[in-house]
Amino acid sequence: MENLTLYTYPVNGVIFKEGDPGDLMYILLEGAVELRKEVQGAEIVLKTIDQKNDFFGEMALIDGKPRSATAVAVKPTRLIPVDINAFEKMVLTNGKFAWKIIGILSDRIRETNKQLEGLLNTSPKERINFAIADFALKLNTKIHDGRYKVPVEDLKSWLNNRCGICMDEIDNHLFRLLKSESIAYGASKEKGNTELLISTSFINQYNRRH
Repeated sequence: MENLTLYTYPVNGVIFKEGDPGDLMYILLEGAVELRKEVQGAEIVLKTIDQKNDFFGEMALIDGKPRSATAVAVKPTRLIPVDINAFEKMVLTNGKFAWKIIGILSDRIRETNKQLEGLLNTSPKERINFAIADFALKLNTKIHDGRYKVPVEDLKSWLNNRCGICMDEIDNHLFRLLKSESIAYGASKEKGNTELLISTSFINQYNRRH
């Protein structure tokens, strides 16, 4: 593997898109990658690859079908690409690697099925709440009491783009969450109502990354 080319990606760099042909899998050297999938107009995070030497994209090599998800770097990322010939050699000559592949594939299929089943059984309101939690966790900006702080307009744009929800419906949903005190406006008077604070209980309830 020492002769393989090293691929680098910046934050938000797209490694491959759902539906693309797949001729490589990738081994993570540094950084983090989210595997995302479009479901009913919403983009969900299936898995975050952030452990050195973990890998992803192997399904396309095994079954020859198009990519089943989109892979996006969420940190500056370095990857080793592995083509079908190198993959087959690793499987045939390294029994531990082969068993690791089988175990990881089994776990990922179960987890993905569980996530998709849960999403299909959720209401539109719950899908918005999941997306709010995703955004807050993505920014990962907390205040002293543990609540997550997010810019209002950036959050609304995220909900509009990720969930396909119109702005009026987003405003109505945020208003209901404000009334229930699941979220609150930031305390900074200078900034006005430009920031929202998301309660830890809300994040815990709708965190799909557990």
